[in-house]
Amino acid sequence: MRLMDFNLSVAELDPQLKMYYMENGIPKAVNNLQIKANRLILGTGKIPLTLNQFETRTQTLSGTTQLGFSLEHPHKLFGYHLRRAKLILG
Repeated sequence: MRLMDFNLSVAELDPQLKMYYMENGIPKAVNNLQIKANRLILGTGKIPLTLNQFETRTQTLSGTTQLGFSLEHPHKLFGYHLRRAKLILG
């Protein structure tokens, strides 16, 4: 998923939603962002970013930047869903 597509699709969501992605069936908090080969890699940590924090940190990036996760085994991000006030990326 491209950054601009993601931003358009979440524009009306609560900016305080906390961001996670699923890894082996376990939600991992999105805590840091890294650029690698025109791809924005979402990294994990203990305290998740809010949607608002994510948008603030990515506002200078090109909209065509692809979203992905996992530096060891890069995966493209294809979508998300909402569960218990969490934005779960996948």
